[in-house]
Amino acid sequence: MIRFFKSHRFKILIAIIALLFGMMLYSASGDGIANIPRNLLEMVTTPLQQMTAAVSRGVDDFFGVFINAKKNAVENEQLRAQLAEYNQALIDYEKLKDENEQLKQAVGIKDLYPDFEMTIASVVSRDPADRYGSFILDKGTLNGVSQGDPVMTANGLVGVVTKTGLTSARVQTVLSPEVNVSVLEISTKELGVVQGDVKLSQEGLTKMSILSSETEIQPGALIITAGASGAYPKGLPLGTVKEVAGESHGVTKYAVIQPLEPVDKVDTVMVVTDFLGQGSQPVD
Repeated sequence: MIRFFKSHRFKILIAIIALLFGMMLYSASGDGIANIPRNLLEMVTTPLQQMTAAVSRGVDDFFGVFINAKKNAVENEQLRAQLAEYNQALIDYEKLKDENEQLKQAVGIKDLYPDFEMTIASVVSRDPADRYGSFILDKGTLNGVSQGDPVMTANGLVGVVTKTGLTSARVQTVLSPEVNVSVLEISTKELGVVQGDVKLSQEGLTKMSILSSETEIQPGALIITAGASGAYPKGLPLGTVKEVAGESHGVTKYAVIQPLEPVDKVDTVMVVTDFLGQGSQPVD
């Protein structure tokens, strides 16, 4: 016991008691002796209250994270739904705008060619390996599209349907050697045949062949379909003459034709499913 009274622990305990007693006397000097128990109680309870408040705030913050996370998740979901609605509205607007533009073109062509039956179609894909610019349409036999149907825009002829499915069709353009179109030059009425050329197709050009060596066709002249074979309507613009040159054999000449519609830029076309004289055989 004597060792305990001489120990550091006993000295620390006495110091704490003295400190508390001093604080109690200081409080009594201001509030009176009667308030000593109350002040002593406050000295003990105040730190506990502060600690409790701190714990309470910590708990509130802890659960607040989950509450706010749930609230943020709901708000994010609402924002995603609003964004989806906005995107769909934008898609619908662009679709409606495209449809209106297509209808305007169709009406314009119908005014020029009242005997035409047409189906509006959109280009949905292109064959990057095809040097002649063939493309696939989103309309097929279910829409009345058939093999051999001419394909045009408001500017003129761009190609012909060469293969069909129920809901799609392949179009070979006027740049392809597979496409043969009887044509005439609008001023001189000189006849010829437009058929694609491998070399010229790389420049987006095609070729009008079987011209006499005395041809009077000049650069800038307009070339239109002649309608002689029953495969294409008569009078469709096709292109303009870029230059006239002689064939390698020296007997005839040919004209280099710049199509009025760049086939690699086409996105909407009119498939002519029926026209006056379609399928008729030419007179010998």
